[in-house]
Amino acid sequence: MFRIYIFLAVLTNCSVFQAHGQHGSVARFTFNVDEIDDSKKFNSKFYGVSFVEDRFGNARSACYLQGARGSYINLGTSNSLKPKVGSISIWINIAHPMLHGTGVESNPILFTRSHGEEDHNEAYYIGYDFETKNLNVNTTHSKEKQITMYTTKPFLLRKWHHVVVTYDNEFLIMYLNGKLENKLAKNFESIFLEGDSILIGNRNSEKNQRFFNGAVDDVEIYNRVLNETEVNTLFNAPNPNKKSTLVNWCLIGTSVVLLLFIVICLVRYRIKYLLKKENERNKLMLDALEQQIKMLKAQMDPHFIFNSLNTILQFIITQQNDKAEIYLTKFSKLIRKILESNTHETISLSDELEILKKYLEIEALRFDEFIISDIHIGSDIDVQNTFIPHMMIQPFVENSIWHGLLAKKGEKILKLEFEKKDDNTLLCIIEDNGVGRVKSRLARRMEDNASLAINFIEQRLELMSKKYNTNYSLELIDKVNEKEESLGTRVEITMPMLKKHV
Repeated sequence: MFRIYIFLAVLTNCSVFQAHGQHGSVARFTFNVDEIDDSKKFNSKFYGVSFVEDRFGNARSACYLQGARGSYINLGTSNSLKPKVGSISIWINIAHPMLHGTGVESNPILFTRSHGEEDHNEAYYIGYDFETKNLNVNTTHSKEKQITMYTTKPFLLRKWHHVVVTYDNEFLIMYLNGKLENKLAKNFESIFLEGDSILIGNRNSEKNQRFFNGAVDDVEIYNRVLNETEVNTLFNAPNPNKKSTLVNWCLIGTSVVLLLFIVICLVRYRIKYLLKKENERNKLMLDALEQQIKMLKAQMDPHFIFNSLNTILQFIITQQNDKAEIYLTKFSKLIRKILESNTHETISLSDELEILKKYLEIEALRFDEFIISDIHIGSDIDVQNTFIPHMMIQPFVENSIWHGLLAKKGEKILKLEFEKKDDNTLLCIIEDNGVGRVKSRLARRMEDNASLAINFIEQRLELMSKKYNTNYSLELIDKVNEKEESLGTRVEITMPMLKKHV
């Protein structure tokens, strides 16, 4: 597609060039010393001018006038240059306003007379009004029948501009740089002084002696009114330099297309190679993460089972056989539920909640006082179809009971909350009103086991953050009152929320 676009662009430029060659004007003055134009045909004369670069940067392809009496161009006296209905196209670059001289305060760019009087004699005129700093266009039949128009904004100096003036019996129209600049009703027929010259840079008047300092190029005169499309085509005409021929354009276009094709092929090959290597590296990394996560999860399961068996052992040692039997029955059901869900890395939130409830039931047997448990689930969470990492919550519920609530006297409260942080992230909050981690008086072994479980979960969250490219975290908060007395512990776990088993 890109190659086709380049080819069409080159072909379009070539077509515009050819269309411009068939310009249809009655006279065309290019001022290019290496090109044949209509200067010889109309016996044009050049006085005190220099040939300089044109708007394209082509050397000796435009005329520069010095802004003095002896620096001007006479295009000729032919009536073909003075159509009663016509258009004038010219490129101009005003270097400096010329304030010296007498009469009208305008530097003449293109001028021919309608009659021999000194004033109001412009058959057609293009000039620069150095008082208003605007380009002005005049046409005059007599003192009573004349019209003048100006550009709407101050004219920029030392910059190439394209000016087109069209006229008939009804309107005088000015275009600037391919766009309509001004249009005024004319309502009279243009007349021309027989045998008078078409001058660039001079007024051919004793009373009004003004001069032009700047460059002019590509003057074209038509015996019809150009429309806006034709004016725009003239403004956008390509470089007429003979070196920029159709063959050269096509050769350059072909070279550019070929070069771009080679570059694109090399870039695509390089990108494909890099993507392949990156995919291989990512696959190896994901495989490694999967193995590490499975290993940590495998370490979590015996940790929970060990703590539960230890509880049963304490019941037996203290000869609480009835409690040991009930505990063992509930524990076996819990283990069965865990084993059923243990075939996947994730577990549905509904199954996780069922396991937690069964666990709370068996742990409540060790207390003389009842544990109040409150579980709140956000209304926007589908517990059946929401899956979370396996064995992420139970260890903290266990810690709350063993480290916080076991040593507390009075009412024991455990709260669980589940909220969505976004479509892919779940926030789980485990909160108790126990004695807090600092005042816990459990055995050193129990503290080591709790620290080990927390360490396992922190590692799993870190690995899952890398796997899913999201920040999952664990935060342990010691709740205190104004007197720095412990009010319990709050755990916040940010974890991935999936829509299917993995």
